[in-house]
Amino acid sequence: MQQANRLFAFRPDIEGLRGIAILMVVAFHCGLSGVPGGFAGVDVFFVLSGYVITRLLVREFESSGRISLLEFYARRIRRLLPAAAVTLLATVLVGALILAPNEMLFMARAARAMAVYASNFFFALNASDYFSPDVEVNPLLHTWSLAVEEQYYLFWPIIMLLCLRTWRSEIGLVTILAILSAISLFVSVEFTDRMGTFAFYTLPTRVWQFGFGALVSLVPTGRIRLSRGAWLALGWLGVGTVIGSAVFITERMSFPGWVAVVPCLGTGVALLAGAEGSERGAARLLATAPMQYLGKVSYSWYLWHWPFVVYTEALLPNVSAVGKTVAGLAALAASAVTHHFIENPVRFNAVLMRRSRLVVGLGAVVTVVSLAVSTYAARFAVQLGEEPEMRAITAAVDDTGRLSRQECVSSPETTEVKICEFGAAASATQLVLFGDSHAMQWFNPVQRIAERQGWRLTTIVKSGCPSVDLRPPSHSALALANCRVWQKQALARAIAMRPAAVFISNATGHFGTATHVASHVEFDDSFDELRDGTRRTLQQFSAAGIPVVLMRDIPRLGFDVPTCHARSTRHAWYPGGGCPLDKSRAVIPEVFAAEQAAAEGLPNVYFIDLIDHLCDAKICPTKLGNSVMYRDNHHITATYAESFASEIESALLADVAALRQKH
Repeated sequence: MQQANRLFAFRPDIEGLRGIAILMVVAFHCGLSGVPGGFAGVDVFFVLSGYVITRLLVREFESSGRISLLEFYARRIRRLLPAAAVTLLATVLVGALILAPNEMLFMARAARAMAVYASNFFFALNASDYFSPDVEVNPLLHTWSLAVEEQYYLFWPIIMLLCLRTWRSEIGLVTILAILSAISLFVSVEFTDRMGTFAFYTLPTRVWQFGFGALVSLVPTGRIRLSRGAWLALGWLGVGTVIGSAVFITERMSFPGWVAVVPCLGTGVALLAGAEGSERGAARLLATAPMQYLGKVSYSWYLWHWPFVVYTEALLPNVSAVGKTVAGLAALAASAVTHHFIENPVRFNAVLMRRSRLVVGLGAVVTVVSLAVSTYAARFAVQLGEEPEMRAITAAVDDTGRLSRQECVSSPETTEVKICEFGAAASATQLVLFGDSHAMQWFNPVQRIAERQGWRLTTIVKSGCPSVDLRPPSHSALALANCRVWQKQALARAIAMRPAAVFISNATGHFGTATHVASHVEFDDSFDELRDGTRRTLQQFSAAGIPVVLMRDIPRLGFDVPTCHARSTRHAWYPGGGCPLDKSRAVIPEVFAAEQAAAEGLPNVYFIDLIDHLCDAKICPTKLGNSVMYRDNHHITATYAESFASEIESALLADVAALRQKH
């Protein structure tokens, strides 16, 4: 091996790339327009970590013939754990002061996962569960990437040590790294199409990014013979590709998959150009004082920025992107303090640098303390939710009805059509409840009606997927593909049953809006799409002679109702008040008009409209007496839905002749 090519000196270009990566991530999380792919900054960090760590380990093996795993882990602990622990403790403390009980419990559970370096698995599991709390507003969501890095640090030096000891040359190391990276990239592409959430959050689908950085680090300086002008051009190309990925990649693309190759390639090219030592071109930009400073504090800024943004949104529910940017800049100030007074003093402490066993022991103590604090915070959240004034609010969150999600509701990750039967099994009068989670919310009253009338009730329900021929609200390729397959199969099954009627309910309130959900996903479906897609499905039922009853969608509030009421109960200053919403914002008349237009000229299509019961002339209330009417931002509670049983029953019996028959 060529030791001369492995001497590790400070690289301003690497620090500058860190600065670009953190700017991408913060801008994205602040909701700034023009950077829909800012989340790719995390991918840049992964490549940089693979590059830097591999260079360090190779240099250690070249100089000593060994790699000390104990010293490596001690260095990582000194570098990462102090700032992370302070951020965790501060985030939990502030959350205990301002969050609603359900929010705080979810945050505490995330903190517990963060303490044991497993928050990526925690968020992968919760993000894939349609009925779990929204991970997008968890103040520790961003720690998933730290967990991925920490898991990488755990096994990477072991693999390198085994390779270098076995072959004692770069050939074996390069071969193994290339094989691992290729397998990981293949798995990433496959999982992105089939299990997008796990592909995004878990290490096996991200190893190739670290591996790519490692392979780039093993390219000796001067091996690739190009002119100085060519290296300057490549430097700009690499940096431009990284920045361009923030502009042109969007959340609607299947990510990571093949798309993630773009920012990684850009980072690799920039690193190769920087290794040639040129101080001109892109290297000059990366070496500027602002980029160098941002690179130095990038780790602390990454830790602080998301809690600052989330808590700002909690305190100021309607905060703009400008307001969130101010929060991001405040986080930068906090990161400067953390970097200079916690990060560096611990990292470069002379005693700790010499005593690796002590560092590992202290790291274990910090982990135990973090676990204890997180566990106590979870218990505090539960106790807070059980206080008399909070009980009704807390109960609303879990008030999803009697329909078993596991047995009767198809999940977004599957194409399976789950069918469940209720009511009088021998009855010749069959009613099919057909739709997404907005059909599920009407199960309680419909089941009660079926039992009272002696009908057989069949449910065909899929979370996040409308039962009419429309795209699901989620625009991910996986959700769309699974939904399309389910729609065709479910429709065929429903028609084959030849029921007396089909009761359809779907989440259509987002049509025609430009509402940003979470941080960046935008619903921009048109009324024409709603009309045409609904008509295609109604025509098939009509051709089969099956009556259809379509329920008008409930108001779409745009905020989590139990959270709003819990915050208002805890804090008199909270701006939510009674958490009502102006009817003009919650109900878009054109949505129902499009659905009615879809039925024009088709026989046996009926509508049930409960909007006047859900809203008055100007306001859509969210609380009735002491009872919370909604369990999140767009589902009413099962208890509240059941209060409409009489209205629904009257409409069904008045409209559908087949349901009036007694058997």
